[in-house]
Amino acid sequence: MTQNPFTTTSYESIWTKHFSDESKLHSFDAIKGVKFVRDNRFPFYVNVGENQTNGMTYQLDDSAFKGKTVLIHDVLSYLQEEQDVKNSRIKVKSIPQYKGLYANLSQVKSIDEVMASCFSSKSRSRFRGRIRQIESNFDISQEVYFGAIDKADYLKKMDILKGFIVSRFEQRNEHNSVVPLWDFYVDLIYPLILEKKVVFNVINDGDVPIAMSINFVYDDMVAIAIRSFDIAHYKYNIGNLEIYKLIEWCIDNNINILDFSKGKADYKDRWSDTLYAFECHVIYDSKSITSRITANSIAFFYKTKQYLRDKDINLWYTKVKFKFKKLLGK
Repeated sequence: MTQNPFTTTSYESIWTKHFSDESKLHSFDAIKGVKFVRDNRFPFYVNVGENQTNGMTYQLDDSAFKGKTVLIHDVLSYLQEEQDVKNSRIKVKSIPQYKGLYANLSQVKSIDEVMASCFSSKSRSRFRGRIRQIESNFDISQEVYFGAIDKADYLKKMDILKGFIVSRFEQRNEHNSVVPLWDFYVDLIYPLILEKKVVFNVINDGDVPIAMSINFVYDDMVAIAIRSFDIAHYKYNIGNLEIYKLIEWCIDNNINILDFSKGKADYKDRWSDTLYAFECHVIYDSKSITSRITANSIAFFYKTKQYLRDKDINLWYTKVKFKFKKLLGK
């Protein structure tokens, strides 16, 4: 089974500290690799982390699961092993949600090979020219934190990263879902860096960070989670430089997949080569009427959400929400 950073003891403990109660965690013999909390309103269980992960995986076991229904958010279609449930009372409904993109680095020997597959000859020349321009105008260096980081330095960098995110989303007139959860991420990322479950990539001008990313590690896969840059460096394409340096690190450290996760962005289309789906999986007892009704209701809800997302209703909603909050001065 994939070593998932979102099912580690540290993640479960810190998530429940912020959003639930560790004493109320549930595990089921029939579902390996995931713990659950009970939904506050309806008769089902949801994975620890809910939709605040960058991808889940699990394994089914033909054990007792009488009358239960569970929801697992953000199952990675390309990592999730197919489950044989034909002769079992346990059944699974898979509902595609967000589209995801990743770069397959398994056969790549250098960043030049990635550039050749992602950029035209003209674009490669332009990008390398931009890198030379950045390096001639600024004192560029890279710091990668993976296994160790000074706590005070970490807190300082996280505060800077938060400022980058706020400024960037205000520039775009868009709502950001990460900043309201910032205290949770500050508590979470530090121990996961020490456990080598997070790669914290930092690009500096001198000793001042100008671009950063937080990236979760699953075995030989890295998932980009939170990233931003100093908008004062926007014209220099500093965000693509940060991705360039992260890919170099991945190649040097035998990472086979760099996952750009969900959400639309031009840089994801440029640097990736494979499309996949984030899925909601509803696991239920097919012999229980209550469980079947609950599973069908959950599936209908998420199919409807995806239909509205396909129609870009969510983009309209988030933009209106952002403008309304600015109007109220929040």
